[in-house]
Amino acid sequence: MSALVPAGVRTLGEMFVRAAELHPGQVAGTFFPGHRLTFHELLRDGRVAAARLRSLGAEPGTPVAVLLQSPLDFLRVTGGIALAGAVLVPLAVSTGFTKAFLSRMRHVLADSGARFAVIDDPYAEPLAELVPGLRVVPVSHLAGPYAGLLVDPGVLELPQAGADDLALIQYTSGSTSAPRGVALTHRNVLAGLRVIQRGADARADDVVCHWLPLSHDMGLFSTLAAVGAGVAVHVSAPQDFVKRPDDWLRWFCDLRATIYAGPAFGYGYLLDSIPPEEVPGYDLSAVRVMLNGAEPIAPDLIAAFQQRFAPAGLDPRAMTPCYGLAEATLAVTFTPAGEEASVDWVRRDLLNNAGRAEPADRDDPAARGIVSCGVPVPGVQVRIVKDGVEAGERVVGDIEVRGEPVTRGYHRQAPLPAGGWCPTGDLGYLAGSALHVTGRRKEMIILNGRNHYPEDVEVRVREVAGLYQRRAVAVVLPADPAAGRRERIAVLAEAALARPPYGQLVSDLRAAAAEELGGASVDVVLLGRGGLPRTTSGKFQRLLMRDHLLAGTLDRVLEHVTADERVRSAA
Repeated sequence: MSALVPAGVRTLGEMFVRAAELHPGQVAGTFFPGHRLTFHELLRDGRVAAARLRSLGAEPGTPVAVLLQSPLDFLRVTGGIALAGAVLVPLAVSTGFTKAFLSRMRHVLADSGARFAVIDDPYAEPLAELVPGLRVVPVSHLAGPYAGLLVDPGVLELPQAGADDLALIQYTSGSTSAPRGVALTHRNVLAGLRVIQRGADARADDVVCHWLPLSHDMGLFSTLAAVGAGVAVHVSAPQDFVKRPDDWLRWFCDLRATIYAGPAFGYGYLLDSIPPEEVPGYDLSAVRVMLNGAEPIAPDLIAAFQQRFAPAGLDPRAMTPCYGLAEATLAVTFTPAGEEASVDWVRRDLLNNAGRAEPADRDDPAARGIVSCGVPVPGVQVRIVKDGVEAGERVVGDIEVRGEPVTRGYHRQAPLPAGGWCPTGDLGYLAGSALHVTGRRKEMIILNGRNHYPEDVEVRVREVAGLYQRRAVAVVLPADPAAGRRERIAVLAEAALARPPYGQLVSDLRAAAAEELGGASVDVVLLGRGGLPRTTSGKFQRLLMRDHLLAGTLDRVLEHVTADERVRSAA
């Protein structure tokens, strides 16, 4: 039987209380180093944090921003904010104070109206003056080992929030626009957590493991779903996964993890990092569910992952493609438990230019494989809208969702229209009841009157030799009449070599893109390693890169050859 947030729990704060009452000895832990908290200790520390926030002046409904690297500190503070009746505003952690990071921070803090920010001690002072009127609270004053000495949690009576009060403002990744604050009530959040628990078929003896930051919706809601269900959960920092993937996977195996959540990027990274001859040294036989979401999934990735890790005992039914977004408190569709992931092969030309997903033979060179993201979870409805009306079977259109976990609107913006349908910004179609996502509407490339998905161009160019870890994106550049340039495509790619010559690589990228685009020439921009920024979930930020390219502010540029320039030398 699935483990769920207990019936009768109305708020996130009540969920932390009930989890501690029903499962006091259950653990939340980290990988490197292996710190652990019982759910009883988590509630105890959350009460201290709540009392401290109240003593500093955080009233019910006050937005409190959180920027913490430690998953356990993040959980402590999240519990404290919920118990205090305040509103959680997660901030994405950065490896440095880059212009992009500071710009996002200013935007999120100003837009959310946060009056308090709980921040790791080393970052507290540099960020204290970022937004006028913001009170920065070092985490050691709120949830550290001596925080309880600053205030007695029994002195202050903690307020009770209501189910329809605001619990969380989750800012979108900003992969296609400025980050927007998804306003989620306690009702939304708890409904969303129950949806995740049902979709993953969470059981009392499960062990949930992942490396996603808790500032990201997939990391946060997967972790809270485990706590609410009384399930053990272990989280590592993203850099631990990236820097030590072999050690990370060994820890995962040693914990006998049963549920993993992560984007397609993570699966590809493990394929690149764990050679076939080392796979038998790992034991993945305990894994039941590997949630794969947050970004597009390449059809060959699933087969390659299953084949690579079969010698480690991985069940081929474990891979669970899913679809979700912050606006729905994450989960929208899940591949049903016990079913293998499936791929729908369709005619690419009709998909792109007629908006129809007509079945095709997978061996047809003109076919494109679309991974099924599963069926709508109970309590969430999905529809496809084209030209303002609901579309039929296998018709590509805008994906819209509604249900109890779905937001009523964005913070400080008009609420959703009557009916509660929330546009996702994604394009896709339904085949049977299964959702297939084809791309982002804002990233569709229209060239010479024909539509192209950037993923199709990228599949071609990522096979070119000379790229660093197959990293490349495709974007559309607007016409520039003053320069005599029509609308065109740009391929931005990370080069494996740090020094020229790059002529052969540029030529090969052009040829691969032209094959997909029917002969059209493209701009090619070669970047150094790490030149393509990602969101916290691993998505490439195509539109951000396009804007930087147009503004001349790209970092780590090694070579830029426009569509009307000849390649200097292919030698």
